[in-house]
Amino acid sequence: MQIRQVEQKHQIRVEPMQWEGKPRIDVRLWVYAEEKNEMIPTKRGLTVRLDQLDEIMDKLTKARQVLLKNKCT
Repeated sequence: MQIRQVEQKHQIRVEPMQWEGKPRIDVRLWVYAEEKNEMIPTKRGLTVRLDQLDEIMDKLTKARQVLLKNKCT
């Protein structure tokens, strides 16, 4: 699964992964490397443990609501 912006030279990818045998969700900025002619991951991003996921999703939802509310006023 990924959020993909093909026409741009960068994209945010959201992907399931394993780290040290434990499931994680990786949210990472990928950039187009001209010399390799492909997208490559950067250090910019985060890896989320499953026990952190609900709290992060809740905080993202609340932050979105605040921004949408402020946009309308």
